[in-house]
Amino acid sequence: MTSRRLTEAVIVGLLFASAAVWGTFYWKRSFQAGRKPVFYQEYFEPAIMEACGRGFLLAHPSVPAVTAFLQQKTDRLSCDQIPATWGLSEYGVYQKTWLYLMLTVAFTWRVLGISWSGMGPLFGVLFGATIVIAYGIFRLGMGRLVSLGGAAALTVSAVHLQNLPHLRDYAKAPFTLALILLLGLLVAGGASARRVMAIACAYGVILGIGYGFRTDFLIDIPVFFLVLFGFLQGGCLRNLPLKAAAAALCVTVFVATAWPVITAIRRGGGCQWHAVLLGLSDASTDALMVESGPYDFGHYFSDGFVYSVATAYALRVRPGVGHIDYCSPDYDAVTGRYAADLAKTFPGDMFTRILASVTQVVQLPFRWFDQPLPGVADGLYRVRLPILKIARGSGPVFVALALFGLTAADPRLGLFGVFFLFYFGGYPMLQFGIRHYFHLEFMTWWAIGFLVHQAALHARVRDRVLKMYAWKQSAVILGLIAAAILVTTWSLRLYQDRSAGRLFQQYVDAPKEALRLGAMPAGAVHRVALHRNPEADPFPADLLEVDLDAAHCGGANPTVTFAYDPPNQEFAHTRALPHRTPSAGPTRFFEPVYAHFAGVRFSDGSPGCVTGAYRVTSADRIPLLLSVRLDPGWSHAALHERMITWRPWRR
Repeated sequence: MTSRRLTEAVIVGLLFASAAVWGTFYWKRSFQAGRKPVFYQEYFEPAIMEACGRGFLLAHPSVPAVTAFLQQKTDRLSCDQIPATWGLSEYGVYQKTWLYLMLTVAFTWRVLGISWSGMGPLFGVLFGATIVIAYGIFRLGMGRLVSLGGAAALTVSAVHLQNLPHLRDYAKAPFTLALILLLGLLVAGGASARRVMAIACAYGVILGIGYGFRTDFLIDIPVFFLVLFGFLQGGCLRNLPLKAAAAALCVTVFVATAWPVITAIRRGGGCQWHAVLLGLSDASTDALMVESGPYDFGHYFSDGFVYSVATAYALRVRPGVGHIDYCSPDYDAVTGRYAADLAKTFPGDMFTRILASVTQVVQLPFRWFDQPLPGVADGLYRVRLPILKIARGSGPVFVALALFGLTAADPRLGLFGVFFLFYFGGYPMLQFGIRHYFHLEFMTWWAIGFLVHQAALHARVRDRVLKMYAWKQSAVILGLIAAAILVTTWSLRLYQDRSAGRLFQQYVDAPKEALRLGAMPAGAVHRVALHRNPEADPFPADLLEVDLDAAHCGGANPTVTFAYDPPNQEFAHTRALPHRTPSAGPTRFFEPVYAHFAGVRFSDGSPGCVTGAYRVTSADRIPLLLSVRLDPGWSHAALHERMITWRPWRR
């Protein structure tokens, strides 16, 4: 081993050890402080049985001691508390979609004992691996010292540490970063057959294992082939036989590694598209800092609500369809088709959400200022706070400058950087919650480290570097990319305004029957009987229309609420009139309603405020039913979402 490699190995070893110790320490202190981790602990019974040598099985009936442990009523469990004669079987085992996560926890418990509070070393190993892999990514664009600075920034990152205790979500961090490191090595190095095939094999193995932790890793499948064929040294058209061989090897190794999980998902379903539909709800829209159009894709972030929406959609596009099990293969097909229909009708919104996601992700280092755990490294976080606040709002600037320099040095690398930014920064829009993208914080730190490294290099050989780099060419390339983004945004929005307009015009033109609401006292629920079979499965959606005239409503921002009876009372949705309507006339509210719908409630009982209420009698023939507010003159208004101007103080 050369001295350089030995030095690097020592650095990596020390970095892993120190990060693992720090991660274990933080996790234990967090647990002791009462911040209980959340990672669906109630589903870990097969891991218990595996740790006790009983197999990947479930008990029938449940073992009381195991149930108490899974419900976190007790912290520890002994294998002796599971009677040797107790009935165990594979019946009801759906956790094989998390097989490798379960086996990892089972191995940990077998070594350390079955305990929630004793899992700190596992979290420490995952944390240490994440930091070391991040260091490897930094080394692709900068020297050791700057790379260590980037690794240190992630080690004390508030958003990183706050997500550490949540095993199921945090476990994807080391795998995702390892895949990203391999992509970087594929692009930055030569195109020798041995090297490319080794990277393809490693990518397939890591992807297959990661898939057994979270099925979210499906998003990392296409990116390998896009990078392999689009950015490998030599250009797109060279080394095609090698690229084909590497692609085949990656697929083969992935399938072989992930086969137990793949077969489980084929039998039981994976619910991936269900998660995408959840990600289109108002909660994710707000988190993306996107201003909604006069419609929404789902107001309530709830598995039950999405299931009702999706199965009602299935009944409209496949009349006569029977019961659809939640997260079954049939359910995956239905939710996938529904998501595709939304994307085809609202492509401008999907692109806007990608842009919003990228903007948010590159802000990660300068949005989470809070100390992750009071009483732990107080002095460090007091010093860190003002430094980060100074840079608040600067994430996109650092990333843009880094891309400018990278493109000037090598257009191929610059284009890869742009692709990487939009792929990995954009896909979190599928369900924009911090638990899904916290590990991408390294992107902005990499950009900062690259700029620091380049600044130090330029200081030594400034004249030569300025001549070597194609600065004007970089400006032209990035300018064309920026123009393409603008044109794409405008084009998709123009298309969407028309496609959404056609859809909403269907609502307006559809035959309707008037609903008798009686007197209009404010706050009272006006019961609406929809004459549906209460036992229908799937339960069909009805589309209601309620018209309000702002000119005759007395209160400020009058509202209409579509209320539900238990157990679906949380499906209730309140819509408000805008502050000002563009022209005189009623505002039409269209609302799809589902099982246990109760009726409508108005905040304003003024005479003439409510001008009508109707049920669309042909709703079964309209595939997409959305909650929509159509103001007077709506056909000339914008029917798309917009990004909210960046406010750096907003988390």
